[in-house]
Amino acid sequence: MADTPSSTPNDPAGESPEHSGGEKFAAQGQHESSDPQSPSTGTGTGTEHGRHEMAGPAGYPQFEGPGAAQYGSEPVEPPPAVAPMPQAPPPRQPPAPHQPTYGPPGTGPAGPQPGMMPPPGMQPYPGATPPPPSIMPPPPGGPLPTYGYQAADNVPRSLDVGNALSYGWERFRANPLPWLGTTAVGVLIYLAFVLVVRITNPTSMLPVLLIFLAVMVGIWLLQAALVRGALYETDGYKPVFGSYFHFVNAGNVLLTALLAFVLTGIGFALCVLPGLIAGFLCMFALHYVVDQDLGPFAAIKASATLVVTNAGPVLLLALAVVVLTVVGTILCGLGLFVAAPVATIAVTFAYRTLTGGMVAPL
Repeated sequence: MADTPSSTPNDPAGESPEHSGGEKFAAQGQHESSDPQSPSTGTGTGTEHGRHEMAGPAGYPQFEGPGAAQYGSEPVEPPPAVAPMPQAPPPRQPPAPHQPTYGPPGTGPAGPQPGMMPPPGMQPYPGATPPPPSIMPPPPGGPLPTYGYQAADNVPRSLDVGNALSYGWERFRANPLPWLGTTAVGVLIYLAFVLVVRITNPTSMLPVLLIFLAVMVGIWLLQAALVRGALYETDGYKPVFGSYFHFVNAGNVLLTALLAFVLTGIGFALCVLPGLIAGFLCMFALHYVVDQDLGPFAAIKASATLVVTNAGPVLLLALAVVVLTVVGTILCGLGLFVAAPVATIAVTFAYRTLTGGMVAPL
């Protein structure tokens, strides 16, 4: 009878092959730590941890054996750089509407400020798209001032006297009541003058001069009010009664009118012709003051330059205004209620036309 095989010399524990194979299988099924000092290897000598775990992609579990999860020790790799998406170009903005500017430097403010609104109650004419009127001086440090409102092409135009008078009549006919009311203020000034003279019955020169000066101040301010209304008309707005007096430079108005009056008086004292020439050269002085807030000397200089540059058509317009005024006076003075507004609008039309300015179409 054969003896049972004894343990092999290589097996120190004297275990059978079947028993040793089962132990090895069990050892393989254990979860082994990546730490060499972990006690899960049995003896802790490090000889049972002869296997090397395979580190796959960083941060993902590694499988070594039946279901043994392991995590790699590699650092987490940053994600690949992604090129920035090309940004679409900004949408094309429509061109800004033309803002009126002024002509040669040194003759007025920088023009109306964006967002400035006309006085309450004033409406534009049907179909007109007028710009905001220039009724306020620009802030200090603004652009250099220049001549009146500029149209889109900034080109002064030739003056047609017939067109100027026709424009004045059509604008007056479309908005007669405010013009008649403002002109009636002149009648009230005259009546006040007559009343004061009769009540005071001055016998010396000083009271007469004071009364005369008070009357002239009223007339000059009324002229500025009529110019303000005519500027609104050429802008394309229908002025109401209160908007005629919507100017903030009454001091410059009075000083300019006084200087022009003195120059004209000196001219008439020397000879009639120099007085007429002085009045002719100052024809647009109040327009530069009211529209551009120029000082007295600058306004008279700008007016003289404009008149001399366009002497022919301006002279024809001045003669037409004189004839219109005489006709209005002959009609018992009542014709002045029409002649004064039409003449003022016509002269303002000429001022804007000759300076390349804004003139709203009829």
